[in-house]
Amino acid sequence: MLTFWIIAALLMALAAAVVVVPLLRRRSSPGPSSREANLAVLRGQRRDVDADIRHGLLPADARDDVLAELAARAEEDLVPAVAGGEASHPSRAWIAAGVFGLLVPLGALGVYAWVGSPLATDSALVARASERAPQGDGQFSDAQIEAMVEGLDARMKQRPDDVEGWTLLARSLAAMGKADRALAAYRHLSTLQPDNPNVLADYADMLALSKGRDLSGEPAQLVNKALQIDPRHPKALALAATARFNAGDFAASIALWERLFAVVPPGSEDAQEIRRIVDDVRARAAAAGKPQAPSRLASSGSSASLPTAPVAPPPPAVASGASVSGAVRVDASLASRVTATDTLFIFARVPDGPRMPLAILRAGAGELPRAFELTDAMGMGAGPKLSGAPSVVIEARVSRSGSAAPQPGDLVGTSAPVAPGARGVAVVINRVVP
Repeated sequence: MLTFWIIAALLMALAAAVVVVPLLRRRSSPGPSSREANLAVLRGQRRDVDADIRHGLLPADARDDVLAELAARAEEDLVPAVAGGEASHPSRAWIAAGVFGLLVPLGALGVYAWVGSPLATDSALVARASERAPQGDGQFSDAQIEAMVEGLDARMKQRPDDVEGWTLLARSLAAMGKADRALAAYRHLSTLQPDNPNVLADYADMLALSKGRDLSGEPAQLVNKALQIDPRHPKALALAATARFNAGDFAASIALWERLFAVVPPGSEDAQEIRRIVDDVRARAAAAGKPQAPSRLASSGSSASLPTAPVAPPPPAVASGASVSGAVRVDASLASRVTATDTLFIFARVPDGPRMPLAILRAGAGELPRAFELTDAMGMGAGPKLSGAPSVVIEARVSRSGSAAPQPGDLVGTSAPVAPGARGVAVVINRVVP
């Protein structure tokens, strides 16, 4: 900011010069002094006396008396003027010039402090302000996103029946790793929409996370209720299959994965990922002394022969064009760095644009490899929607801290750009955040 102050000082000096220089130039003014003016008056009075005598208005013998009186008056008027008046004029000019020379810059600084922005010259403050403001490409900082969520939380306290607002709040809190508050929001949301399979599945997932990723008990009951409402609900099927696997019921787990396989598009990346999961379940069952019959997924590239539950229409939220689905897995080189207590974030964002997610899903890293489906309902704001973006990238991140903000040591992977409505999107977690 040094350049600013140099320019300001030059401008103030110029303004002071405009006022001061004319004051100092008055010393050389060609006008008469006070002494010369008094003499001119006395000469005029003497001429008047002579004229009065010529016209007979004064007697001739009175001329000497009148002139003597004028001389005495001249002595009184001229002596003080010479002694004080002429000598004091230069000093008064310099005093006035000095006063105005100080008042002009001081006045300018005072006006700037009043109506300007003095803090804008503080580079440290400007740097901190730029960190808080949106970046040029529209990005928001973690602090800004958190402030928006806190504002939403405050509004929802005044609007307890706002289903859309509570859905947004619950998913935002979950994505930010605020598990306790997210769980409370989902609990409230479940009272507003007790028969919404999306709400039930998300609530079950968050409840299981709060219990150390234990899906037994109430989470399992919520998942079963969601499947009663929509037997083809992808997240509910995946949670149910995971719950049965954790309980050691490998046959039921495989059956549920096969039901999920029947829901995803044939030949998609989702279908391939489910095959890998089923193979892993069979291998673990064999290691536990509970070998399973070969899965029909291994011998059939189609889901037509697989048993399925009664078909219900898919929810409007996952209609084509309004969602992106696929699967996330960890590269073998990083698999040893993933622990069951880590948190998995899967989100969609605009390629080369703002990092604020268009949709986000939070899960346990112990569920990897993990099938996913991102929808408009998983957005974090009332702004741009997943379905309205020309293209998106899907990013997956494993966080040891559970924070939604990237931390050094997190594991991350990103897909190629895809259009909304894409299926079978593959995301491989293969990098470490520096």
